[in-house]
Amino acid sequence: MNDSIPERLHLTLSELISQQIEERHATELRAVLSTGNEITMHGTFTVGSDFIIYRTAKDAGGKWAMTPFAHIVQLII
Repeated sequence: MNDSIPERLHLTLSELISQQIEERHATELRAVLSTGNEITMHGTFTVGSDFIIYRTAKDAGGKWAMTPFAHIVQLII
C-alpha cells in the first residue's frame, strides 16, 4: 500500500485555475456565486491566491473587478 499524497493535492486553487487558463487559452470564465448570481469574467485574468481580477467589459475601457474564491460556488473555465 502506498501512503504518498498525490502531487496535485499540494496545489492551491489559484495554481490549478491558472494552469487551466493557460492550457485552454481561456478568455472567459463563468462563475456561480454563493449569492446565487452568475457572473461572466472576460479578457485577461489575474489569478491571486484568494481572488480573480478581471475586466467587467470586453473592451479596453472596461473597469476592473475582483471576485474572491470564497464567494465562488462553481467555476466554469
